[in-house]
Amino acid sequence: MRTPLATIRTLIRSLLRRADLPDLVRQRLQQIDGECSEQIDRFGLIFLAAELQRQPAVAAEPQALARTDLARLLQILEPAWRQQLQRRSLALQLEIAAELPPVLSDPTRLETVLGGLVDRFSRGLPAGTAVLLRLQPAGARLKLRLSARGSDLGSDGEAALPTNERVGPVLSWNPGTGSLQLSRQATQRLFHSLGGRLAERAGNDLTVFFPLAPA
Repeated sequence: MRTPLATIRTLIRSLLRRADLPDLVRQRLQQIDGECSEQIDRFGLIFLAAELQRQPAVAAEPQALARTDLARLLQILEPAWRQQLQRRSLALQLEIAAELPPVLSDPTRLETVLGGLVDRFSRGLPAGTAVLLRLQPAGARLKLRLSARGSDLGSDGEAALPTNERVGPVLSWNPGTGSLQLSRQATQRLFHSLGGRLAERAGNDLTVFFPLAPA
C-alpha cells in the first residue's frame, strides 16, 4: 500500500508545481496529497509497531536514547498537524511552558510516533472540536497531555475517546468510523521504546511522560 500511495503523492506534487492550476483544483490536489501522507505515515507506524512486537522483551527496552528538545520538536510539527486537523474541521491549540529542559528520547522516531498519537486521538472527534496539546514540567519528567474541547462534546466539555475493538496484538478497529489504528498496547510499547510512558485516562485524555535528560 505504501508504494502506490507514494507514487500517487509524487504525481500530485509534480502537478502542484504548475502555475496554471485553478484554485479549486490546487486545493483538491493538496487535500489528496495530505491524505496520502497521513496514510503513508500510518503504515510506517504500524510497521514499526509490528517490528517491536516481534522482538524479545529485552530487545524492546529503550536503547540509544539522546537529548531531545521536545518543545522545539512540537513547534516544528505544529504547522503540519494544524493542516491535518483542519482537513477534518478540527482546530489545534499548542501550549508549551517556558524554558523546558530536554528529555531523553529518539528524535528521529519520536516525530512519527507523536504524529500517530495525534491522529489516533483526533479520529472520531466531531467537527468544530479543538485538540489541546500541553507540554509542562512534572517532577523529573515532562508531561505532554492531549485533550479536547468543543460544544458537541460531553456535558463536562471533554472528549470521550472512541471505543475500539482489538484486532490482533498491534491493531484495533473503531466500529464507529471503520478505521484501523494502533492498539493501546502497541502505542504504549512504542512510547516505551522511546523512553516515554503513555497514560490513557478513561474517557477524556492521553498523557505521555518523558524522562528529563541528565544535566
